[in-house]
Amino acid sequence: MPRSNVVITGLGVVSSIGIGGDAFFDGLLQKRSGITSLANRTDGCAVPSSSDPVTAHWIGGPIIDFEPKQYVRPRKSLKVMCREIQTAFAASHLAIDQSGLTPLLPLNDAAAIKPVDVGTVFGSEMFYGSPVDMEDAVKASVSEDGQFDPAMFGGAAMKKVTPLWMLKHLPNMPACHVGISINAHGPNNTLVMGDVSGVAAVIESISCLERGIAKLMIAGATGTRINTTRMNYRADLPLASVADPIEFSSRPHDPESQGVVGGEAAATLVLERSEDAQKRDATVLARIVSYASCFIASGGMRKAQRSSEPEPQSRGSAEAMKRSMVTALADAGIKAEQVGLVVCHGMGDPVIDLAERTALSEVVPDAPVVATIASLGHSGAASGMVDLVTGALALVKRQVPPTVQHAATATSIGFRDAAEAMSLNHVLCLSHTSEGNAITVVLESP
Repeated sequence: MPRSNVVITGLGVVSSIGIGGDAFFDGLLQKRSGITSLANRTDGCAVPSSSDPVTAHWIGGPIIDFEPKQYVRPRKSLKVMCREIQTAFAASHLAIDQSGLTPLLPLNDAAAIKPVDVGTVFGSEMFYGSPVDMEDAVKASVSEDGQFDPAMFGGAAMKKVTPLWMLKHLPNMPACHVGISINAHGPNNTLVMGDVSGVAAVIESISCLERGIAKLMIAGATGTRINTTRMNYRADLPLASVADPIEFSSRPHDPESQGVVGGEAAATLVLERSEDAQKRDATVLARIVSYASCFIASGGMRKAQRSSEPEPQSRGSAEAMKRSMVTALADAGIKAEQVGLVVCHGMGDPVIDLAERTALSEVVPDAPVVATIASLGHSGAASGMVDLVTGALALVKRQVPPTVQHAATATSIGFRDAAEAMSLNHVLCLSHTSEGNAITVVLESP
């Protein structure tokens, strides 16, 4: 796509290594890992028993210190918010506060920024409820011979499941709750596109701004791979092995990595056209110079087979990644040598990581690289947005963050073992899915 005139004026992140942009980026600079035994989680989801061995199923990147009551207003809204909605709401209001919008809230027609001027677009995914929510309905669906009868479940659920259950788990609710909380009447949408959901939400937000149907957009994403029910659906990616110590178990681009560690996160950006940000004297954190999206079906997609087996090219598309990066760099009018940092999407899956490594070596072979999933684990739909927040913060802080590694990797990837100063003014953020979608965004210092 052509060069963009959209800037970032606020950002927020809720993660296992820090809540808020400064805390999160400090965690990256200090090589903090959020990976731990799920016995340490505090969100009420499944934990291993004291007798369970520490296996790949029982490790992840939980946000241990998150207290939703600190962020959600009014608090009564919590009863219709699952955890992913809560983290999205918190990240959004952190971003809104940084952007300088808080004194104008709730938006009204008498202010310079009116309700119709502000929109919300979120990247999201299926939100799974707790199995406990269905326990009474399942018990009421057992026939006289002791067997579960699916024909009985509908009627039992109507009586035994709280009427608010559905509202807590709708994928479009993060965008709705954030919009309602600030009285935003502009565009409101939700995109469910796997790992690139958040980045796609940014692209749609840019479109809204450039078409003049909004003056300010709140683009966010939230996701988890460690929700109790979600943990039962792990056949899409291979599981990681448990490292010693555990915090090094998420190992992007590590030749000994066997798979992916789950995590959870939420991240949000406040986006405006440059001239609108200037009119309200907002601080610009970074500019979105260009972006490009490409889809080339992976081998598994072409065969209509989803598998976590180590089959070459079965997941991810090196060609889609390469084309999205080449196009975004060309539209930005810069060369690979001008990229000061690549925020990659390496996740520990040997198949997908190889595809990404191949693409990076062909397009930006000498750029420093950071993999946030090494610190957080894979946070589903939030992962791409976390990468964008990382890129923006790197430009603000003028720092190349290191990547948590079990050992110095032998692969050809530009990870740094310690933080270093960044002298160049562009960051390339690459996100992609196992099915073959890839999106690249180029950020620039203001």
